[in-house]
Formats: sequence, structure tokens, C-alpha cells
Amino acid sequence: MADSLADRLRSLLASDVYTERGRLRADDLLVRERVGRGLGEATARLRELASQWRADRVPPSTREQPFPPAAVMEPIRRAERLVRAIEDVSVAVRGLPLLNQDKVWDRVRGAGLGELLQFDWTLVGESDALSTDLAGAFALDEADLAGAETRLRRMREVIADRRHYIEILA
Repeated sequence: MADSLADRLRSLLASDVYTERGRLRADDLLVRERVGRGLGEATARLRELASQWRADRVPPSTREQPFPPAAVMEPIRRAERLVRAIEDVSVAVRGLPLLNQDKVWDRVRGAGLGELLQFDWTLVGESDALSTDLAGAFALDEADLAGAETRLRRMREVIADRRHYIEILA
């Protein structure tokens, strides 16, 4: 009876979340969701800080000065570049290869789950730290944009290492 109920649930969900393989895949998807949430919060905070900066410090256009001074606009431009970089990392995280072949799952379960967990833990930690760092800034010039770029660089390295590791397992 329990097997038929589990089979019905699997068919309704189009997933096998009630098996070990299904739990590993669901955990992988949860990691992606968590990293994406942290990166989304960081992006939203940067956009909010840039908007406040623009409202508070960018003077209105006049005939004598139709464009704002470059020094006033530079923090906004840096923030916009950082937002694009965060979005690129978010896309890369969502595009990480899924472990869906039986032989790969068996290898991951047998030997590589700890390494894969470490990659995922680093991604979650860096995205949460990035979000927390930017949430603590009250103005765009107080935000540690260089530190944020360093965190993103670390995340890109971990993504590349994780992809390479999965290729080795496959």
C-alpha cells in the first residue's frame, strides 16, 4: 500500500523526492534557490542605494550643465556594473549542471557528496554574506563594492570548480 501511495505522489510531482536520489536532486535545487535569493537581495539593495544616491546627489539638468558631473555618477555606474555581474553569477548558478544520470549519482553518493556539499556550502555562504554586507550599507558610498566584487569572483571560481568536478565524475 505504501509503495503505491509513493508511486502516486511521484507521478503527481513528476519527481522522485522520496528516494535518496530524489532527495539529493531536491537538495541541489534548494541550494540554487537559496543562492539565487541571496543574490537577488543583493541586487535589490544595490538598486535601492543607487536610486537614493541619484535622488539625493545628482543635480537636475540645467542649460549650463545638461549632464551630471562624472564624479557624482561614478558610484552609480560602479553599482550598475556590479548589478550586472551579480545577475551573471545568478544565471550561472541556475545553469549549473544537474546530476541526473544513474552512474553519476552513484559516484556522487559513494565518494563525491562531501566535495559537492562543500561547493554548495561556499556558494550559499558567499551569497548570504554579499547580501548581508550590502544590507548594512546606508548609502552607496558606504557600500563595500570592492568586497562585493571579490565575493562574486570567489563564487565564479567555485562555480567553475564545481562544474569541473561534476565533469570528472561523469
